[in-house]
Amino acid sequence: MDNIGEFVYYAAIAIGKGALVTVSVTVASLILGFVLAVPLAIGRTYGNRPVQFLIQLYEGFFRGTPHVVTLFIFYFGLRQVGNLFGAPEFQIALPPFPAAILALGITSSAYQSLIFRSTIQSISRDQYNAARSLGMGKWQAIFGIVFVQALRLSIPGLTNEATIVLKDSPITYLVAIPEMLTQARGIIDSAMGRVFFEVLIPVSIIYYLLFYFSNRLFLALDKKLRIPGFETDQR
Repeated sequence: MDNIGEFVYYAAIAIGKGALVTVSVTVASLILGFVLAVPLAIGRTYGNRPVQFLIQLYEGFFRGTPHVVTLFIFYFGLRQVGNLFGAPEFQIALPPFPAAILALGITSSAYQSLIFRSTIQSISRDQYNAARSLGMGKWQAIFGIVFVQALRLSIPGLTNEATIVLKDSPITYLVAIPEMLTQARGIIDSAMGRVFFEVLIPVSIIYYLLFYFSNRLFLALDKKLRIPGFETDQR
């Protein structure tokens, strides 16, 4: 583009749209991770040995597999499922956005499960036993007494996990999701490589601002839910 003003306007709109997609991918992945992590953590803590073993395999696999590999499994690999069973006409063709959410969300669930399990185990077993002795059922005691406390204690760990998922979201450009990195590359290509730092530096600043405001949000939530005398103040 010869008109610098037109180029700046185009770049700002594109990066703004990319930022919204980045936030959407991050939030959706964290929510999916949370929904999956809660039963995983409880099953790993209170389940029988076979259940604990299967959950341990799940957590180990997705914590140990690179995010790119997981993303490719959901986006490209599921399309080849039919070939494994001699039915090449059968395909599971996920669009890019759901595939990315599944990949990031399931990976996040393996880490969130570890966070929840650690905080559940930090709650005295006596509280669970006391709830059962008062007539509460097993699941009522777990969710009504133990997990509500563990959830509050998990906020610092979830803050770190949100930061990690946000930092991992740029890999979704590999499946053509129009997040910020994808938009930045498109802008650079449209300018035939004449701009580079002029695009990437603003994108880096936006990422920093997203990190900052997400951390402030979790910090405010932590302060809101903190019980005086029960938790150690941050220094």
